[in-house]
Amino acid sequence: MQDYKDLVVIVDESWLKGKNRKTYYTTLQANMRKVIKHYYESPFEIKNEQQRFVIKGKETFTEELILRLCKTPGINSILPILKGSLDLDEVSQTIIESLKSQEDIKTFKIRSKRVDKRYPIISDQINRLVAGKILEQTDKKVDIRNPDIYIDIKIMNDYSYFSFKRYKAVGGFPIGTNGSVVTLLSGGLDSPVASYMMAKRGSKQHFVFFHAYPYVGDEVKEKILKLMTKLSLYQNGTALYIVPFGEVQNYIAKHCDENYRTLLFRKYMMDIASMIGDQLNAQAILMGDALGQVSSQTIFNMSALDRHSKKMVLRPLVGFNKIEVINLAKEIETFDISSEPHDDACALFAPKHPILKPNTKYLDSFLEEHKCEDLLEKAVEDSEIHIFNVRGDNIRRKV
Repeated sequence: MQDYKDLVVIVDESWLKGKNRKTYYTTLQANMRKVIKHYYESPFEIKNEQQRFVIKGKETFTEELILRLCKTPGINSILPILKGSLDLDEVSQTIIESLKSQEDIKTFKIRSKRVDKRYPIISDQINRLVAGKILEQTDKKVDIRNPDIYIDIKIMNDYSYFSFKRYKAVGGFPIGTNGSVVTLLSGGLDSPVASYMMAKRGSKQHFVFFHAYPYVGDEVKEKILKLMTKLSLYQNGTALYIVPFGEVQNYIAKHCDENYRTLLFRKYMMDIASMIGDQLNAQAILMGDALGQVSSQTIFNMSALDRHSKKMVLRPLVGFNKIEVINLAKEIETFDISSEPHDDACALFAPKHPILKPNTKYLDSFLEEHKCEDLLEKAVEDSEIHIFNVRGDNIRRKV
């Protein structure tokens, strides 16, 4: 990687926000600063230039930092840039010298844009002029369909810049611009992907995992902590609540119709998530449900759960096929972790014939008679809390 001391950050959806754009940009800038300070020791500055951010540093920006910034919601892409004058001969010569050192690059394509429309040479002419000089002085060839490298040139007001690589980022809105939610995290594929989907929408998340001790061991906790090292990156740091849920499950299993166990487990999980959400001023709870995927995720069961939920329920995967979830899990590097086997107490208590369409009268009656407030409050009080930083490190555990 070259000696890049300047980065151009292309903003995603925030630029569409009109009069509210400033709020989104301010939040994104603060989120970027938080990340950079954890990876970069030298002084730096971030400026808004023509609806894109330019990060200027004293030392070279590492690829590790760039890749970490790409996990910051609100960013569309990042270009490490080399700055030059407005003289295209000088720009061309600098590009040529760089290309000569890259022997693996055989083909290229120029993409230019005039941010300053007063510049007298239009983009197509810039492309032809620079490409012509590269062809004259190197053995590189033009390939407009599938080049080895794209060379992006931008003409600004007082200078030009060019880049040989564009890093694709998360996109969406900056974290903190669309409320706060409590994410119910399991050891499966779906809930981590659901978390990622809502991170892109700018929702700050706090995570809850229901640990069914003594019916399962601590191995599953280690799996959840590994998942959090990935998911916390999209949150710029967050907290995980590991809630002891075994006693609640045992109580439900003893008192309800067996076929309603799984549905009621989920209902009381949602109650606990709502209680934690009240403490954290969260507006909603987030779940990884996909319509019809398992018995508790029929439209009738989801409707019943929503009717009894104390907070808004978000299900970003509700219309996803399993292969779509798998592909996203691979993209965000949670697939291998989620695929690790673990004990599941819900399976231990699972009925032979789980209810698909609950009887409203029975459900309402059971919930009225079994509020379990003391049991749920104790579960919240006994929660184990893990704090994750911007790097995804588990920096603190509170019991």
